[in-house]
Amino acid sequence: MANSRKAYTPLVEPATEEDVETICEDLGLGINEKELEEYREWLNEALSGCDQIQNIEEETIPVLYPRVPGVKPPAKDNIYNAWASSVLIKGERDGLLSGKKIAIKDNIFVAGTPLKNGSKVWDGYTPEFDATVVTRILQARGTIIGKSTCENQCFSGSSFTSHGGPVRNPHDTERSAGGSSSGSAVLVATGEVEMALGGDQGGSVRLPSSCTGCVGLKPTWGLVPVTGSLGMMPAADHIGPMAATVADVALLLEVIAGYDDGRDHRQRPDILKTHYSELLKGDLSGKKFASVKEGFYNATEEVKTEIQSVVDKMRAAAATVDEISIPLHSDGSAVFGALRASMYDNMIRSHGQASGYNEFYQVSAMKHSFKSRARDMQPTVKAAMLFGEYLQRNDGSQVVARAMNMRPTIRKAYDDVLQAYDALIMPTIPFVAHKLPKPGLSVTEFIKEAKAYNQNTQMFNLTGHPSLSLNVGMAMPNDGGAKMPVGLMITGKHYQDDKVLDLAFGIEQMLKQ
Repeated sequence: MANSRKAYTPLVEPATEEDVETICEDLGLGINEKELEEYREWLNEALSGCDQIQNIEEETIPVLYPRVPGVKPPAKDNIYNAWASSVLIKGERDGLLSGKKIAIKDNIFVAGTPLKNGSKVWDGYTPEFDATVVTRILQARGTIIGKSTCENQCFSGSSFTSHGGPVRNPHDTERSAGGSSSGSAVLVATGEVEMALGGDQGGSVRLPSSCTGCVGLKPTWGLVPVTGSLGMMPAADHIGPMAATVADVALLLEVIAGYDDGRDHRQRPDILKTHYSELLKGDLSGKKFASVKEGFYNATEEVKTEIQSVVDKMRAAAATVDEISIPLHSDGSAVFGALRASMYDNMIRSHGQASGYNEFYQVSAMKHSFKSRARDMQPTVKAAMLFGEYLQRNDGSQVVARAMNMRPTIRKAYDDVLQAYDALIMPTIPFVAHKLPKPGLSVTEFIKEAKAYNQNTQMFNLTGHPSLSLNVGMAMPNDGGAKMPVGLMITGKHYQDDKVLDLAFGIEQMLKQ
């Protein structure tokens, strides 16, 4: 019997002679006219072979809990523009998060609810499965009541870039709420939710937590799975808990942390589960803190005074606080800046998910190609695209490779200090929230304001250390107006998130006395 070959709808259209000629010229392959046709035939045969993967069932992730598709609430119910959409999803009947209302940053997948990622380029995209962290929240009886506004492509430390308009700080609506998890922080600060999820690629959990006066933790890299979220660079992507208190941050971390291979949303029973919320003792006596001198660069006198007041109280509680120097901390912007090219490669060239990883691939999101809508990108993303493309065309991204190779050196600089101290401390942001800029910024002004906040936070995305922002007081802005929140950033050893939380809990309790 003759072999029959099943006909498939082509996954990719066959290559024309012009297609192959253009690619060969771009790559400098030196292929002559005779060889060109042979290569075209080979290429089309290879593409046809790929069609046969349609014969194998592609794995999907089931949606476990019913919901109604989310819609953006009316302006009268969204006065800070913190909600991207409202939805109601109830999980199990009982669990650690019973009674807790939770918001999800709008770069994290919630099945059936449109995802905007703060940008016009994601118009029309709705995820068909829940992110791992969303499923875990629902399994723990959390109630998800909406998606929170985030900054445009999550590429801003301020809160003026979202396509839907600026997110306003509830302490002063003319000021920034910080970014890029701006809506999550505001919803916690106003009490509309008890908890929220944020994403942190350069400070995006900690910066808005500092600006609005709540608690936000960037966990140790890899502790919380990012499956089902839009990231920037796998080596720097984090999802973290945000809440009004350290105890609630610890509780949410307990639910969302744990190994995930992208296929089983449940926490693996063979991985030791940490009960973070049960480890909060709050005793500062005998604890040793290293106050990083470089973290106070550009700090306003008002912020310095507020931090010093907290340090004095810590010492009165029998903690040791020493000023130390970590010169490499000041080089964060240079190293992080070089890695913009990697972010471009992951976000744009790889359609949001770099290839070659042993994980679940978000095919529907990758199909939502937005290269054709590059004109709708905001200036910080356009700048990263230009930077990344230029490097790839001119030096083969050696700058990116060198920056990545510097991470162990930078990590060791912090680790050496942490051998002698329980944690590093510094202001999360060395000033209070700026006023929201007026429309009509030049490209230079836009980029400057979007990246003004993260001088202290970004290095810990590169090193992977757990790092938390805790509100420790209020300070006057230099340009007048109401007092605004001041955040203290507490950073510890890898996988000692429990210790970071306990130290933050101790300071939090001390400040209540």
